[in-house]
Amino acid sequence: MQHWMSSSDGWEGWGALSGELFSRPLLERAFGSGQSLASLTQHLGCFLENASTAPPQPLQAHTWKVGYSVGLKIYWEEFEDQLAADQRYSELWWSKVFLDPEGHVTKCCTAALDPKGVGVAKLIISARLEGFGDVESCPMEAMQKGEAPFIPAERLPGLPRALQLLWDKLASRVAIKNSVSWLYGDSLCYFDVDEHPGVKNYVALTIDDVPCRLGPKNSMIPHVRDLLKKHKAQATFMLMGKFIPGNEADLVSLLREGHELGNHGLVDKSYANDSREDFAAALDECSSKIVNLQRSAGLSETVRWFRAPHGKLSAAMSEVLKDRRLTNVMCDTYACCPVIQDGDFIGSFLGKQAEHGSIIVIHMPEHGFREWCLRGIEELLKQLSDRGLRPVSVGKLAELADPTIEAHL
Repeated sequence: MQHWMSSSDGWEGWGALSGELFSRPLLERAFGSGQSLASLTQHLGCFLENASTAPPQPLQAHTWKVGYSVGLKIYWEEFEDQLAADQRYSELWWSKVFLDPEGHVTKCCTAALDPKGVGVAKLIISARLEGFGDVESCPMEAMQKGEAPFIPAERLPGLPRALQLLWDKLASRVAIKNSVSWLYGDSLCYFDVDEHPGVKNYVALTIDDVPCRLGPKNSMIPHVRDLLKKHKAQATFMLMGKFIPGNEADLVSLLREGHELGNHGLVDKSYANDSREDFAAALDECSSKIVNLQRSAGLSETVRWFRAPHGKLSAAMSEVLKDRRLTNVMCDTYACCPVIQDGDFIGSFLGKQAEHGSIIVIHMPEHGFREWCLRGIEELLKQLSDRGLRPVSVGKLAELADPTIEAHL
């Protein structure tokens, strides 16, 4: 059953048209067989002749649903069968979401032509409304407030694989150190074992975009915590403050097991163009939430580490961090896991690249988004164990290095 809806004036059937005319199977058939533009135009004409102009049908409860966004409009289809819904989802090239019968997001994807992630945010907002209604509020504002998630756009076909092939040459410690020093100034990247012999056999593991953006039911904190416990590893979890609600128990559990929490802003956005006052407010709000978690865990209440979202740090941000005695933590070991969606490669590369005193970055997996990072963490921990490198938090690594000595930038 198909349900069309519109967020602006215009022909209501365009969503169905775009979903069919520009679906993955059709385009692959067209360009794979050398089908001409005239043929595609003919297909469009046939579709227009047969397109239904019936009013949208209400969606039923407890069905599998696929939503997609085209321009200013969003469209929903529902299915009794999961396999049929999954097939339909895989055909669409637009920003899209897949909901289970309970209304939870099982997976989602932002199209390459939707770089700001408006489509998925709009669909998730619509799914919360009665009857999957029209979205009248601005999705960008909802994302800024943490009321809807930002899901980065998919890269063009072939780019992740090409980047994977080149990453060994692009991401050496020297290359990352030089770029970070130039771009981010006074940021902590690693501790040189020759200058800080206490870090020998230790690395810092940091996990970004914690806890999750699609809702507490999508959280994979327990899965990550179990992997860390299995390998006797510790980590620093970089928190997005707006997504903490509903995940407090899991985060307090991490603290009680010896892990550390860092400040990653309120939402997944760059603060480099924000005013000093706006950034300071966001920074303080996130730090306040972290302090509350530390208090609940019965630990000392202090926040030492920040990581600039999207790796963008302005002069104004640096001044605010200095005023609050926070250090911007970057890395020397990174596998571009948001783009390279191969958990085995990510874990193997990070495990091979890490050196004594390294700071490793990987992103938090969650159900429906970046799930491959769970496999990446698993493989990374295995590789580090095989090499005799023990993962600890940034705070522990700094303690081992002797915090009175300036860290490498």
